Amino acid sequence: MLEHARVVIIGGGSLGVSLLYHLSKEGWTDTLLLEKGELTSGSTWHAAGLCSNFIGNHTVAKIHNASIELYDKILPAETGDPSTFHKCGSLRIGYSELEEQWFRNLEARAPNVPCEFHIVSKAEAQAINPLMNFDKARIIVSTPNDGHVDPTSVVMPMSQLARANGATISRFNRVLEINALASGEWEVVTEKGTVRAEHVVNAAGCFAVEVGAMVGVQLPIVNLEHQYLVTDAHPAIEKLEKELPVCRDSYSNAYIRQEGKGFLVGPYETWGAKPWALNGMDWSFDRELFDGDLERIMPFLERTMELTPAFSEVGVRTIVNGPITHTPDDNVLAGPVAGLRNFWNLCGSSIGIAQGALGKFMAQWMIYGETELNMVSLDTRRFGDWADREYCITKGIESYEVMYTAMGANESRPIGRARRTSALYAMLAEKGAHYGTAQGYEKPTWFSTDAIRHESPGWARSEAHAAVAEECRAVQNAAGIIDISGAARFAVRGKDAAKFLDRLSCNKLPGKDGRLSLTLFHGPNGGIMTEQSITRISEDHYFLVGPIAGEQRDLHWMQQHADGFDVQIDNFTDFVGGVLITGPRSRDILQALTNNDLSSAAFPWLSQQTITVDSAEVCAIRVSYAGELGYELHMPNYQLPSIYESLWRVGREHGLRDFGGYAFNSLRMEKMYRAWGNEFTEEISAVEAGMQRFIDTGRDFIGASVVRQRLEEGGNIQLAYLAFDDELPCDCFGNEAVLQAGRHVGITTGGAYGHRVGRSLAFAYLEPELVQQGQALEVMTSLGVRRAHVELDAVYDPDNSRLRG
Repeated sequence: MLEHARVVIIGGGSLGVSLLYHLSKEGWTDTLLLEKGELTSGSTWHAAGLCSNFIGNHTVAKIHNASIELYDKILPAETGDPSTFHKCGSLRIGYSELEEQWFRNLEARAPNVPCEFHIVSKAEAQAINPLMNFDKARIIVSTPNDGHVDPTSVVMPMSQLARANGATISRFNRVLEINALASGEWEVVTEKGTVRAEHVVNAAGCFAVEVGAMVGVQLPIVNLEHQYLVTDAHPAIEKLEKELPVCRDSYSNAYIRQEGKGFLVGPYETWGAKPWALNGMDWSFDRELFDGDLERIMPFLERTMELTPAFSEVGVRTIVNGPITHTPDDNVLAGPVAGLRNFWNLCGSSIGIAQGALGKFMAQWMIYGETELNMVSLDTRRFGDWADREYCITKGIESYEVMYTAMGANESRPIGRARRTSALYAMLAEKGAHYGTAQGYEKPTWFSTDAIRHESPGWARSEAHAAVAEECRAVQNAAGIIDISGAARFAVRGKDAAKFLDRLSCNKLPGKDGRLSLTLFHGPNGGIMTEQSITRISEDHYFLVGPIAGEQRDLHWMQQHADGFDVQIDNFTDFVGGVLITGPRSRDILQALTNNDLSSAAFPWLSQQTITVDSAEVCAIRVSYAGELGYELHMPNYQLPSIYESLWRVGREHGLRDFGGYAFNSLRMEKMYRAWGNEFTEEISAVEAGMQRFIDTGRDFIGASVVRQRLEEGGNIQLAYLAFDDELPCDCFGNEAVLQAGRHVGITTGGAYGHRVGRSLAFAYLEPELVQQGQALEVMTSLGVRRAHVELDAVYDPDNSRLRG
């Protein structure tokens, strides 16, 4: 037991031990791991140990692939012991058109993981697993390099290597309380003494909620019971010369693999999932299991028997029923906790052993402030206070029950919604708005028409495509209005407001009141942390608008860097809403409601004014992400319905139409506008993203030295703008492989069909020498390989004449 440590990790499961090991490899050895029982005694020890390359989330896919390498290559090389990883491969079986599209989209992404991912025939699948029935399969995927591992066989070596590097582990030592000290350090009180730490990491697994409560944090985690069976030996398995693959499918909603000479089968019930310890964990729970409950999973076991008849011919030797943590989106909670200094989460994983290499990326995050991966989808700050306990339980159950269910790229499941809504939510829903969510916020995606009322989930163009085309035409030829309340809004005020933002921003701040700058914030190693529009209201008052998905991240980033500056940072996201009215008739509509002069001479592009609309004062900013003449109107939520109705009262005769996020994405792609979370991520800087004109290297902003170096030296990737040369009805969703003459040369970040120009568009990071006008390329998609070429300028209004009009 130490009295002081740079890092204290609470929890000795696979994730906590992995972090300890990887911190020690990076040279941080003044570290202490606290475990209330024995290592792995929470949920790690009873896990089935599956490690799959079939993963929908691209970041998680990279983590899984790194975990397989860790277990199969790195640990054996460091310990000198043989690998304990069973590289038996896996099969994933699909039965529907939706699954076929999804599987093919994952095939398109696999070269960027990279991992082996093959669509195989029924005959090929039968050769891989002669005991399974594939008659009803529509599509089958083989991932030959994954498999399974005994969790203890890899966690214990990591703990031994960490200790050999100088780290400390204290077992059978429960944490009793955690206190923030005036020095900025943490006091961690345990059964065996007290330790002061610079950093504390909550890796407490099933007990993570209780540990979070010690520092006043409510974690969006729920424990659910998960069962698997181990059977007696089967003669057919005893005769095999090669281990059977792990097989998963959406009919049985189960995994089945070989265990010894028998089977191991684990269903994820699609109904009746059972949460546990909803009123809190008993600290005495340690290395325990629940009684088996075969009745609950019998429907799924029977389906497994249909697919693998040999399973029905053996007896059950063991039933394992233990708690597994789930989050509302079933992604792990990783990274710094909002509002706290150097307190981190590494918990909430439902498949922790498959994510053992996550410790590597957490170590990078803690030491360098960034990772080599885009961690946004795993960032613990993606959930705010809106994710209350009821929501977390409801969505946690859902995440368990849809474990093997295919989802469309356009699908937002209704359970647990709506948590955060605009003042226009009910009005727009009544008008036919369809909604998706970001950071819990309901954002309109498209509007029904008389002919189109529904879109099917999928990974290709849906029925909504034609409705979106109408929305885009209205924006181009008349005017459109979109609810932009679902954006993060901050006010930065105080005598050091300009100095503070100047330290964060890679672009110059607006030099005059009522002017706007578009900028990026970088991390210390040059990765893009966020994008913001910064409007100068006065010399000591700035208004920031950024992505809603980064709301808590961005607020925390500003708070973390506010020391030494006389500033006040306020988050107005939940109190201020807005609309964008855009299109050639937008000025006429707005001018009819205000006495302020909206002419270009009086109200130029990229400027801001407080104008009176009806009787309300509104913050108007002349900017449009849609690439047309337009005005963002920001106002208190209570004013929004009345202003919206007035805009519609006047706008109806001008052809005004509601539009949603699908059309917005199409319009921004035609203008070659980048987006945070797609083209802007922490893996790259503004240089690779082609944002040089927004970089002012004469200032010492965070990450400036790295950005300068990249400007001078160039890099090995560069953002390219692609236009497609075929009519295949499928656009890019991001992370698909880009090929040049059959050679893998890049990765897409997203795309859309450009309705104003009549062709599909995408962004992609490529080898720099390929970013040339007209360069021919191929892009793998959900419906097959598409032909594309590079464009160096926006395909719509490249000189911005419509914006400036």
